[in-house]
Amino acid sequence: VVSLAESSQHSYLNTPLLIASFSLLALSNWAIPVLAIDIWRALTRRRVNSQSLYSGLISLYNGDSVEGKRQFPIRYFASLPWVIFLYVTVTSFFPGKTFVGIGVLVLLVAGIFLLDWQYRRKRVPRVFQQLWDNAADGNTAAARKKALRYVAFMTLFFLLFLALIGGIGYGLRSSRTGVILLIVSAHFVSILANYAYMKFAENVDVKNREVSYFVSKYIHICSLSCTLLLAIFLQFCNGSKWPVEIGFFSPIFILITAISLFLFLTDVLITAQLNITWVYNGLSSGQPVWAWYNPMIRLFALGFLFLFFFNSVNSHRIRKQIAPPDRVFTADMRPSLTAYFDRWVQDRVTGERDTLNVYLISGQGGGSRAAVWFFMAMNYLDSLKSTPSSRFSEHVFSISTVSGSTSGAAMYLADRYLNVSPQPMSVVPRMKTLYARNYLSSSFWGALIGDGFEGIKYEAVGRLSDRRAFPKDRNYYFQQEEIQGYTEATPSLHRKEIDGFFKTDYLKPYVLTADTGQSRSATDPITFHTALPLFFINSAIVETGQRGVFAPVDLASFSLGTDLYASFKRYNPHYNIPLIACVNQSQAFPIINAYNYLDGAGRLIDGGIYENSGTATTLEIYETLRRHLAAKPDAPYRVRFVCINLVNTNMDAVRDDVRFRPASVLNTLTAAFQSPFGGHEQFSYRNILRRVIAPDTAYSFPLDKPVPLTRMLQSAAIDTMYVSLRAMK
Repeated sequence: VVSLAESSQHSYLNTPLLIASFSLLALSNWAIPVLAIDIWRALTRRRVNSQSLYSGLISLYNGDSVEGKRQFPIRYFASLPWVIFLYVTVTSFFPGKTFVGIGVLVLLVAGIFLLDWQYRRKRVPRVFQQLWDNAADGNTAAARKKALRYVAFMTLFFLLFLALIGGIGYGLRSSRTGVILLIVSAHFVSILANYAYMKFAENVDVKNREVSYFVSKYIHICSLSCTLLLAIFLQFCNGSKWPVEIGFFSPIFILITAISLFLFLTDVLITAQLNITWVYNGLSSGQPVWAWYNPMIRLFALGFLFLFFFNSVNSHRIRKQIAPPDRVFTADMRPSLTAYFDRWVQDRVTGERDTLNVYLISGQGGGSRAAVWFFMAMNYLDSLKSTPSSRFSEHVFSISTVSGSTSGAAMYLADRYLNVSPQPMSVVPRMKTLYARNYLSSSFWGALIGDGFEGIKYEAVGRLSDRRAFPKDRNYYFQQEEIQGYTEATPSLHRKEIDGFFKTDYLKPYVLTADTGQSRSATDPITFHTALPLFFINSAIVETGQRGVFAPVDLASFSLGTDLYASFKRYNPHYNIPLIACVNQSQAFPIINAYNYLDGAGRLIDGGIYENSGTATTLEIYETLRRHLAAKPDAPYRVRFVCINLVNTNMDAVRDDVRFRPASVLNTLTAAFQSPFGGHEQFSYRNILRRVIAPDTAYSFPLDKPVPLTRMLQSAAIDTMYVSLRAMK
């Protein structure tokens, strides 16, 4: 919500768009679905007058008495989500001032009571009154013409109102206070105007049913058409980024639009079909429509719910790329951890009895906050601990990350691999370009509509031509967005160079040939260079609950985690897995991301579900290497391990005693949620601090200021993190 007031180039357009989407949401609940009558007549083959069925629906939707029972008016329920949004908006813009939000709600309720009072006194606005004045009963052509003219006028009036809001927003775009006041006042007025329209328009229903029938039909067609066209437009924005990227639109707008489409279709295909059947059975003297039609509709609804929640149309198989034989990487080419370490040390030791500092980095999860903190902290440590003859970054042996910090680590390693020179003054602007952007809209759209569309397209195209290696989903588009963010944040590089890091195989940054250092044939000897830190990407497996790790060295030689890269290569020997796809599996946050299926391992979920500090893998690395060195007492060098935990929460806070609370059915859910974050994470974090002993050391690099956990950071939050970073010693 707060992002609506950001001073970005086109953010002011989201205010009228939100008003439009909430209006469509209200109409999807309130409008009498006349189109459903035509569908019902076609399916049941009943030759009954449409307007007689429509008359039976009026009482159900408008809150009149049906069989002696007063119905709850749909107009109240239709506006409820909008009212909740207004309250959340006010409390977000005025934190700590709850009375402001309550005051706005009181004024809103007072306005609704005033409108109801006006209706009871028959003070109907002229635009509504003229609808049925002079309407001749029985003249269908005149009624149709009058209704069409009325709907066209109201649509034009609504569009002009949206244009006015957009114009005011454009004028106030540089004033945050002005934008906030516009957002609150525009939604306040729009809710009242929307309620007034629904309240007074219902009076049409009792004055002239024929005019009312055509008004409802045209409103329903117009609203449903707008929602469908908007959905098609958003799918184009998501799939082809044309005419704009879907991140241009507020995530709230995306959610409300998708929900409106679902409600429209649900009402037309399910709810209204059952209601029309009930109306027909009460009016018709013929054979009731009950024996087969209602069960069929309910079965259709249950089938849709089953497909949506339990058997997705999109298989969500992990992203992979077919590769020619000379560019296929295998799991067997990876060295053991200790063999790689010996080579790594050999490349850095300059003289006998040297003491070599070896840094083992762990990154805690935490969305975009964790990504920014990891990237900033690594660059800051490089500036603090580097000397003219030795850089901190050159002595980082391994990086083990979870969730959001995996993204930050990938961007840091991209800088290293692509030789982007560190510039302290550019860190904050680059982080704002990369992470102060909207990654949520594509995720929400994919979860609700986009993934299903891509799944159907994948199956349809596969039957007509060669099937792609995997179906696109919200994970795929999120990966593309992260690459695009890095591209915009690093204008000195060409897109081809950036794609060469993110879109090629996970092992590509580590593998060189003995001769060319680039491509290789199947018979070329394999050389692992040691310039980049080993990047251990931690994920979790849905079906087993185990930790899964993408490792550039043989994981089984030192870890109990599931070797995800080996599993992938065992079932896909002719394919490569892009680095960005591996990064995504570590930050596959529930709902926001899909859980991609990796052959042999299972579906992968955010690594924080298992352990959210990244230290479990780092501890295995440390203990294996320490034992390896202990077996070599005559080595001509000494090694001092330094384990650094980059955490974006206060992991060392003293825990208060747990107060008594009444037993609840939610206790089970609380335990399931707290186990990975309050349990496994705390244990792993404290365990590495306890197990690392002299001459080695372990310490944390914490973010000591509160920053929201989100995938859509505000620019001010990144500034806060940078201030916290510079204050550390």
